[in-house]
Amino acid sequence: MWHGLNGLELSLMNWLVSPIEGAFMDLLMSFFLFLARGSLVWILLTVFLFFDKRYRRTGYLTSAGLAIALLLSFVILKPILARTRPFLLLEGYSLIFPMPETYSFPSSQVTVAFAYVVMTWKSVKSLRIPVLTIASLVSLSKIYVYFNYFSDVVAGVFLGVFCGWFAVKLFEKYTVVRPELPER
Repeated sequence: MWHGLNGLELSLMNWLVSPIEGAFMDLLMSFFLFLARGSLVWILLTVFLFFDKRYRRTGYLTSAGLAIALLLSFVILKPILARTRPFLLLEGYSLIFPMPETYSFPSSQVTVAFAYVVMTWKSVKSLRIPVLTIASLVSLSKIYVYFNYFSDVVAGVFLGVFCGWFAVKLFEKYTVVRPELPER
């Protein structure tokens, strides 16, 4: 199912990565892969949201949204679609970061990242640019190290936006957690 698309995407990825690769980019991309692994950065941000009364409701939302995004992308879609990782098709490629043990499509880390962008966009305006920047750099890092194909990342973005939107709608409709009122 994936063979024709894999070759085309590897060419596109080589074209995107070759002008920017080097020691600094290896280090930078490894850092963003580390942040995204296990959804570490998103879980930490969610914990910090719980500490501030103004954003506690958003902390509950992001907790639920992360669960939805991981369930849909990692537990359901990856095993069904079973796409091989791009670096496995490259001869002599040396990894700069520990190898993922799951399938490639869709990128679950990108899904989670963009779900987080959508979930925090309206309620935590001060996080808009940092969260979008981290999500974008996580996406680039997945392509840079050939952990995901370009279409895996694009699918992750769209799936993440959907999961974030869905979590917000569910939360608005069914939540019992009301926004905190400002103290007088």
